[in-house]
Amino acid sequence: MKPSVWRAIVPIALTILIALCPAPAGLETYAWYCFAIFAGVIMGLVLEPLPSGAMGFVGIAVVATLARWVLFSPAELAKPDFKVTSAAINWALTGFGNSTVWLVFSAFMFAVGYEKTGLGRRIALLLVRAMGRRTLTLGYAIAFADLILAPFTASNSARSGATIFPIIQNIPPLYDSKPFDPSSRRIGGFIMWVALAATCVTSTLFLTALAPNVLAVELTRKIAKVDITWGQWFMGLLPVGVILILAVPALTYWLYRPEVKEAAEVPAWAAKELSAMGRTKRNEIVLGLLVSLALVLWVFFSEWIEPATVGILVTVLMLVLKVVTWNDLIGNKTAWNVLILLATMVSLAGAMTKVGVVGWVAKNVAGSLKGVSPTVAVCVLVAVFFVIHYMFASITAHTTAVFPVFLAAGMGIAGVPVAKFALLLAGSLGIMGIISPYATGPGPIYYGAGYIPAKDFWRLGLIFGAIFLGVLLLVGMPWMFFV
Repeated sequence: MKPSVWRAIVPIALTILIALCPAPAGLETYAWYCFAIFAGVIMGLVLEPLPSGAMGFVGIAVVATLARWVLFSPAELAKPDFKVTSAAINWALTGFGNSTVWLVFSAFMFAVGYEKTGLGRRIALLLVRAMGRRTLTLGYAIAFADLILAPFTASNSARSGATIFPIIQNIPPLYDSKPFDPSSRRIGGFIMWVALAATCVTSTLFLTALAPNVLAVELTRKIAKVDITWGQWFMGLLPVGVILILAVPALTYWLYRPEVKEAAEVPAWAAKELSAMGRTKRNEIVLGLLVSLALVLWVFFSEWIEPATVGILVTVLMLVLKVVTWNDLIGNKTAWNVLILLATMVSLAGAMTKVGVVGWVAKNVAGSLKGVSPTVAVCVLVAVFFVIHYMFASITAHTTAVFPVFLAAGMGIAGVPVAKFALLLAGSLGIMGIISPYATGPGPIYYGAGYIPAKDFWRLGLIFGAIFLGVLLLVGMPWMFFV
């Protein structure tokens, strides 16, 4: 049987198998059926018999169609004025009216501007030209290039895989460092690991640097009734992000030491590439001003203007000022796929809360941590949430499937500050992308480049994962909880 057929059969079989099992004590049968569909969708996101956005559509279509048996309680159905069909479609479309979903979509539109104008490439090349003479400072140039692009690129695959990687892949050949060859350690392995580790850190530092971040914030709003703004996210994770972004090149230099210590040819190569690009163009300048405006409004004026409104406004200005065209925007399949995926996942996650599944899990998990101090409980929950990402090839799937459960578990423990715990939990999403070759979008790109052998990739992932998690708990938690 073809692999594509198996990938389609497994989610359906899982849904049926769960539905046939008796509902656990404390959970209604209709809620158990809803969970069965949800579990099937998550398995579909992992196996991808259809694109991820399409799997989300399948999920809300099935739940909405079967809403009478899987979404609404007998008490709701007994109300004289209750219309199942209207209530079901209203539920299905709730995610598309969500402001945070559109904030992510706007960030993808910014990425179109970076690519169309060439500004992203110019920024990276300028940093490489300025800091690329030594291998260590070249690492910092790569990390800082990602840092500059991160607030406005909600996909680390687009930011690192499509912008940073095409530039830095030209550097190892300058030093006869070849993929799938012992010479990869000359400089290629160092460069590739710094780029991957840096994008994982920046994905944690900024709310809009990774789409699942925004999904986690929206899940927090739905489940815990707590809002986390762009500025709160940034300030809460600032110490963690600063420490790690400064540490990544130095740690890589120490733990995966390159043979080449000087990189004198790199600045010359970058200068040649910049010369070929020509002078800074009008659209690059305009885009730079627009994204700076967005950043200022997000950080300092979130109480006056909704962040999603800022994103839409800047996208409109990009169109009006002809930085991008309408065809550029509607042709961005990745952005539309993520919009549909996030919107449908928000609806499905809301259903898990509505029917009582999240509350039931939280009650049971919280019970198992009874008597444990809030600080220890938070550390355990965050650490387990982080480690189980080894079982996922998608941070989005991990967020959708596991984040609501762990958030609800923390909410059930007396003394845990919910808003800060939610931010700490969500803040682990970006950095967990370092632990395996498949843990985040750019991972397969850097792994497939051939400069880091499999055993080294897994070893570095384990070491850096432990360091990243340690900094989050030892620095991030005290900062959020006590400072």
